[in-house]
Amino acid sequence: MNRAYWVVSAAYAVALIVAIITYRAGFMSDLVLDLLLADLAATGVIFIFSFAVRNSSLYDPYWSLAPMVLWCFLLVQSEPLSTRLVLCGAVIMVWGARLTWNWTRTWRDLTEEDWRYRQLQSDSGRAYWLVSLFGIHLFPTVLVFLGCMGLIRAAEAGETPLNMLDLAGIIIGASSIWIEARADSALHQFRANRTHREEHIQQSVWRWCRHPNYLGEIGVWVAIGCFGLAAVGWETLVIAGPLAMILLFTLITIPMIEKKLAADKPGYAEYQRQTPMLLPYGRLKN
Repeated sequence: MNRAYWVVSAAYAVALIVAIITYRAGFMSDLVLDLLLADLAATGVIFIFSFAVRNSSLYDPYWSLAPMVLWCFLLVQSEPLSTRLVLCGAVIMVWGARLTWNWTRTWRDLTEEDWRYRQLQSDSGRAYWLVSLFGIHLFPTVLVFLGCMGLIRAAEAGETPLNMLDLAGIIIGASSIWIEARADSALHQFRANRTHREEHIQQSVWRWCRHPNYLGEIGVWVAIGCFGLAAVGWETLVIAGPLAMILLFTLITIPMIEKKLAADKPGYAEYQRQTPMLLPYGRLKN
């Protein structure tokens, strides 16, 4: 591994240790609140490392690593072992491992940083690291934790009979992981073979919709929510998780990316007119 990955590995190892210490201290005497506090403490550690190396992209793998660590912790704590928790965890672990691996393929050293962070730095000036702390680090951590409420409720419920929502969680989760994997594979292949940067991908699942990677991402969080609802029935916190993810991607992430793509790629406006943003209505037969 190069120096960048040693730094990332050290950052996340320290973050995990701090999270464990924080949780075991039991400051809040409540499972959900103690888990959230441990999550925030770990995020603070990653922010310190990000600030030290002047690169907020150190936080990027946190999005996929935190749910996997949370599931491992809940699995160890679960007695007796819950079938629903195992099924939900299978979706999370396959999704998280694949997404983390994909990140390692696209981020190579400490000089590389997400273009959105650099734009924020340009827009915010001297206040950037405050923006980074709350907008790039803490805000996504809270969103991911909220998205994991279905997982936490599934663990808390213990072993209860499976139902149709569990089946929905399995089907939606597996389908979403497949879509994301196909989207990333096609994108890597496209970038390796394109002749100039003004081209934009329209192959494979990218023919169905403009953002199949985000469609798959949303689907995974919906699947986690299904497992939570299967365990405890209707609960606002469980519903809020996937809803928050839908709003994040459709109102913030995708519009920001589309604005850049439209400016950088002359043919993108036509692609927008011809291809749905997320739901591939009328395109699957093509």
